Amino acid sequence: MELERTVPAYFVRAGARHGDLPILEDRDGTVSLRELMDRAASAAEGLRKAGVGKGDRVGFYADNCRRWIQTDLAIQLAGGVSVPRGTDTPAEEMAGLFRHAEVGIVIAHAARHAERLEAIRDEVPTMGEIFCLDPADAPGRTFDDLLAAGEGGPSFEELSKAIRPEDLATIIYTSGTTGRPKGVMLSQSNFGHQVANGPGVFDLGRVTSEKFLSVLPPWHIFERTVEYIALTSGARLVYTSRRRFKEDLAKYEPTFVPSVPRIWETVYDGVQKRIATGPAIRRWMFKGAYFFASIRTRCWDRARGHILRTHKPRGAAALVDGAVRAGALAGAALAYLPDALGRAVVFSKMRKLVGGRLRGAISGGGLMPAHIDRFLRTVELPVLVGYGLTETSPVVCVRREARNVLGTIGVVIPEVELQVREPETGKVLGPGEVGVIFTRGPQVMQGYYKDEELTRKVIDGDGWFDTGDLGFLTEEGDLCFRGRFKETIVLKGGENVEPSSVEEDIVGSPMISQAIVVGQDRKVLAALLVPDPEGLGKSGESVESLAADPAIQKQLRDEARKRTSGRKGFERITRVALLPEPLDQTDGLLTQTLKPRRHVIVEHYADKIEEAYQ
Repeated sequence: MELERTVPAYFVRAGARHGDLPILEDRDGTVSLRELMDRAASAAEGLRKAGVGKGDRVGFYADNCRRWIQTDLAIQLAGGVSVPRGTDTPAEEMAGLFRHAEVGIVIAHAARHAERLEAIRDEVPTMGEIFCLDPADAPGRTFDDLLAAGEGGPSFEELSKAIRPEDLATIIYTSGTTGRPKGVMLSQSNFGHQVANGPGVFDLGRVTSEKFLSVLPPWHIFERTVEYIALTSGARLVYTSRRRFKEDLAKYEPTFVPSVPRIWETVYDGVQKRIATGPAIRRWMFKGAYFFASIRTRCWDRARGHILRTHKPRGAAALVDGAVRAGALAGAALAYLPDALGRAVVFSKMRKLVGGRLRGAISGGGLMPAHIDRFLRTVELPVLVGYGLTETSPVVCVRREARNVLGTIGVVIPEVELQVREPETGKVLGPGEVGVIFTRGPQVMQGYYKDEELTRKVIDGDGWFDTGDLGFLTEEGDLCFRGRFKETIVLKGGENVEPSSVEEDIVGSPMISQAIVVGQDRKVLAALLVPDPEGLGKSGESVESLAADPAIQKQLRDEARKRTSGRKGFERITRVALLPEPLDQTDGLLTQTLKPRRHVIVEHYADKIEEAYQ
């Protein structure tokens, strides 16, 4: 009998298989799967006694901790619909989201977060009682009170029987990189598809040895889905924070790390800084080891056919390809001894920094810069780049250990369909032709909450979802990302530019930490740049002072021009303005997953853009 595709059903099966395994871990200790399920069931009964019924929206204003996942499961078991966001979301924004979702009961992380929500109560007429996950100084009832109220109630297994695949599980409001936030409705079956296929995609067969390190916000769909997959597969989930991330990589020795590109950019920058400021012998050792490692990785990629190519070789081309593969094996063999020495002396120390057992840094939520992707592959820090959206639960494609092709965002996971269409006509395009990415399958959302018109715009009558992203498929099924269709910059001459690919070239420079390309309705492109003090050899100086230095301005203008000189004429950067501080989430300039909110940045730095064009 096939398992019903609901999150609780998969936990029930996992509980029967390995309920006694330690499944959650943080600095306070470990919790078994059975304990997690029992606490979720008690909290669910407590929520039901507090008034949560089927379909009721429950506000969830909290951050990563073991009680987050327990409460999340409890809301599902009670028949409720979670409306989650992290505590770094401003209270006024929460008021708008909670009002739109018509939330009743709210779960807050701690007392100070409950106080923020009390301050917006008048703006959310439906908001009911607020419970705190952290009992310390809580102004009202807490998670412990929910547990006590539900103690002795129905078991996890009994409560799970009432949950149906078509039930709405959550409403996640998107971060709004290109416009107003939208409430994405995801069902139990949406999550069920991901949980059913995730273990096979990531080869999670080593139940007692797999360990996931959790650093992303749990309300974010990528982290949340990966947590479901990990826990129902018997893997251990360890909670950390960005502040402790590097320390905990070494301490807990994870095999998988769900992540966003910015995390690995930080790791890359740290390595580069350590090499640049170290003794000359260290620099030469690293350069030598990296040279031979580059030969090894490129040869092995070629030998296995793990290279980006639009079409499969046929006929004479196939014979040539076979000869090239054989030559690549020979090249790898020639580099073997010096490469082995470099791996043992240089890269082994680097792997220890991430615990030494990493099988995959599963990177989503943005495009991994090519130079960092190549660097991580070369130093044997494997990255499995994936692609998806909140609206697709989220995973659509992912690179696998057995097929990890640089320059791509992977192949589709089971049951998912992909098409690339011409934007104007809707014609389905062939391999190598760039167009808008469409997807169909059980991973596609139910729709946008209380917005049928917008739902119809993005999901057609045949169930195809318009991602709004640009890309192309290769004949071997690899998907290549080429930017956001709605982010496309149209210059005065009618030329279309995908800013993200130009930005990727620019931030390949160690002197530039962030770049935003602008130019809508202008004759030429410009770039807003954030200088990198370390890369400029100005360690200790502030970004603000560097941005005001005319010599630095000229240096970075020349650097941006050099970095884009190989592009088409209209894609080259000719104008530059330096920003006095890094882009972050404080002013809403980046999303929760650290992607640029372009429309906000353009408005916020309108004067800088004008300065660039002057």
